[in-house]
Amino acid sequence: MHILLQVQRLVAALLFAGYGLWNVYWLAQGSIPPSIFLKLTGWPCPTTGGTRAFVQLCHGEWQESLRYNAMAVPIIVLFAACVGWLARQAVARTHLNLPMGIFWAWMIILGVAWVLKLTGDPLYW
Repeated sequence: MHILLQVQRLVAALLFAGYGLWNVYWLAQGSIPPSIFLKLTGWPCPTTGGTRAFVQLCHGEWQESLRYNAMAVPIIVLFAACVGWLARQAVARTHLNLPMGIFWAWMIILGVAWVLKLTGDPLYW
């Protein structure tokens, strides 16, 4: 069981490193990184278009933002809440743990985001 946990951590670290390198590669070229999931499968993931949606929102183009990813704002808010929750626990030096309600909030928001992506205009993937 202990070895399985180590393998899972190694795989997670490698995937995270690959994701980071993918983003650094595109950002170094002055481009917004395309979705890895979309590139590999041809299907959008729930967060596809989130960066473009956020950029459009910052420019005051809320309708264009919604076209890129209608759930970008709820995803950003939930992510910030998770980071804040974990940071508070880290400062208090307690075990890092998110409540089960956060898990279900992620499942609902990402589920809605994916349905909207799959039924939306592919030009905005």
